[in-house]
Amino acid sequence: MLKRDIKRVPLLVFALFVLSLGIVLLKQSGIGLDPWGVFHEGMSDVTGIKFGAIIEIIGYIILVFSFFLKIYPGIGTVLNIFLVGKFIDLLLESNLFEISDSVIMQLLFFIVGFIVLNFGRALYISCNLGAGPRDGLFVGVVKFTKIDVKYVKPAIEIIVFTIGVIFGGTYGIGTLILMLFSGYFVDVFFKLFKYDPKTKTNSNILSYFKGQ
Repeated sequence: MLKRDIKRVPLLVFALFVLSLGIVLLKQSGIGLDPWGVFHEGMSDVTGIKFGAIIEIIGYIILVFSFFLKIYPGIGTVLNIFLVGKFIDLLLESNLFEISDSVIMQLLFFIVGFIVLNFGRALYISCNLGAGPRDGLFVGVVKFTKIDVKYVKPAIEIIVFTIGVIFGGTYGIGTLILMLFSGYFVDVFFKLFKYDPKTKTNSNILSYFKGQ
C-alpha cells in the first residue's frame, strides 16, 4: 500500500501547487479571499507573520487537534501543511502576480483563481492520500452525514468566515461567491475525476503500520 501511495506523490505535489496558485490569484485580485483566507490574512496582519507561514502554522495546530478527534493524517495531509504555505509565499515574493487597479484584470485574476483553486483542491483530494486539515473537515462531515459536499462545505465556511472577520481579515464580494459556489465546482471536478468522497477512504499513516 505504501509503495502504491508513493507513486501518487508527484501528482499530489502538482495539485498542491495548483491549489496554492489559485489562492495567490484570489488574494492578488483584491475581490475577496475564501473564508479560510480571510482568517489567515487577519492572523497575518495581527502577528506580522507571512501569509503562507500563517497557513502552515494553523495547519499544524489543526493537525494536533485532529489526533485527539481520532482523525489521522495521510501523506497528503502532511504535504499539504508543509508545502502549500511555502508555495504561496514563494509565488507572492516572485512579483509575477502584481496587477494594476484595472477592474478587468482584477476580475480576470478572480475568475481564473476561483477555477484553479477548486480544480487543485479536488485534484489533491482525489489522490486519496489524505485531505488537508481544513478540507479533511468537510470531507469527514460528508462521510458522516452522507450529505453532498456542495451543501456541507458552504455551511462550514460560513462559520469559519465569521470567526475570520472577528480577527480582522478582509473580505469582499468574492468571498461570498467562494462561499456559495466553491462546493459546486469541487463537486463537478470530483465527478470529472470519478471520485466519490462518500465512499472513498483516504490512506492514513497508521494504515501503513497495520498493513492495510
